[in-house]
Amino acid sequence: MTLKHFQIFSEVCRFGSITKAAEYMNMAQPAVSHAIRELESYYSARLFERMNRRIYITPAGEQLLAYADSILGQFNETRDVLRDAGRFTKVRIGTNVSYGTGIFPSMVSAFSKEHPDIPLFFTVHNSGKIEESLLRNELDFGIIDYPNNPLYFHYMLIREEEMAAVCTPEFEIPDTISMEEIEGIPLLVREKGSGSRNYVERILSDYSIKPLIKMESVSTQSLIEICKTGMGMLFLPLSLVKRQLEDGSLRKIKIIENKWERKYYLVYHKSKYLTQSMKLFLQYVAGNK
Repeated sequence: MTLKHFQIFSEVCRFGSITKAAEYMNMAQPAVSHAIRELESYYSARLFERMNRRIYITPAGEQLLAYADSILGQFNETRDVLRDAGRFTKVRIGTNVSYGTGIFPSMVSAFSKEHPDIPLFFTVHNSGKIEESLLRNELDFGIIDYPNNPLYFHYMLIREEEMAAVCTPEFEIPDTISMEEIEGIPLLVREKGSGSRNYVERILSDYSIKPLIKMESVSTQSLIEICKTGMGMLFLPLSLVKRQLEDGSLRKIKIIENKWERKYYLVYHKSKYLTQSMKLFLQYVAGNK
């Protein structure tokens, strides 16, 4: 197997098409198909199912893709590190939406003032997607909830923040409620895979409460605006609804039995090679928790 096999396989997965991958890589389609067959023969595994002129990645293919992307990422990282020896290299950071929207901008701005020569790449996604990108070496660091796969990562607690239950002043529930009273209240939630959604569902599950989900969205700001119409109750980190609580468009609900506190972790892969730039970022975060 060569690096080229993994590059071809990764592009076929990305496009979901041998034809499109061949066009992108400026290769003949038969050559791409041959490379995929060689991979399947070498690993004695079917990597794609072919149905109705389309291809679908198999579970074995998904496993190989994770390794292939990691290998390609490490190859590119090695190239960049050696090429830029003696210079500061880029640090790639992904944060979940809650942290990236509310807290991260001021932190990364302060870091850049201390280290103006270090270029940064910054992306925001839900915690599940950030963790996948770390496993594929597409990011150097993630700031997420507790990782789903802790055995693969080094992780450091960097912040704890109250999760606030909020609704409009007119919404017909009292200012203080019990956990049991949440059942039956229409809830506005983030999409599956997000740290906020996982956190809320985990707490409710601990009390055997089945949530009544009225609406879900990938957009935190959209959920806040919908909550302001009186459609339901919303759980979000306090920093994200502070302005609405201050201007009175939303009110905070106290829940008796449980302290709703969300934790954020700085996470990176255990096999990750840390450049000087990455070490400086890690030191900065550790010293400014």
